[in-house]
Amino acid sequence: MIKLLRNAWKLIKKAASFLSTALILVALLVSVLFLFRIKPYVVATGSMEPAIPVHSICFVNENTALETISVGEVISFRMGDNMLVTHRVTAIDNGKYTTKGDANNTEDASAVTRDNYIGKTVFVIPGLGNLLIFLKSTPGMIVTVSAIIILLILSFIPDKQTPGSSLKAGKEETDEPKGN
Repeated sequence: MIKLLRNAWKLIKKAASFLSTALILVALLVSVLFLFRIKPYVVATGSMEPAIPVHSICFVNENTALETISVGEVISFRMGDNMLVTHRVTAIDNGKYTTKGDANNTEDASAVTRDNYIGKTVFVIPGLGNLLIFLKSTPGMIVTVSAIIILLILSFIPDKQTPGSSLKAGKEETDEPKGN
């Protein structure tokens, strides 16, 4: 029974170590993307389905100049006061970009200009938006903070050594003959 508990504890420590490493790598990746002004946005509607499903994460490169955008590319822009939209460019006329959601029947009412343009969608991760939506909620924040605290506690708990193992190690050092 004790051996089973020790094996379970070792497995828990390995899982905690793996999760900690994965979290650090994800945080580093997101930080690097932010440094290069590539920001994630969660898609809230089905206007771009099937190309971009609801609750996908679109990574938008804010460095891409509007003038470099071609017909057929997907861009993000502000519509109205605060609504963020990600749609495909269908036409370009004198610096005004007409857009339309793939699943929509009509083009968007207002054109995209430098004033409301955000950037070009460079890649999409379908479904991952559900996780971000959860993490931004109160229960999600509680789970996240709790998981971080648990991982930190687990990382500081030392592995139990067999009785006398530290004594043996110290004894071996002192029992060696001292000579030239």
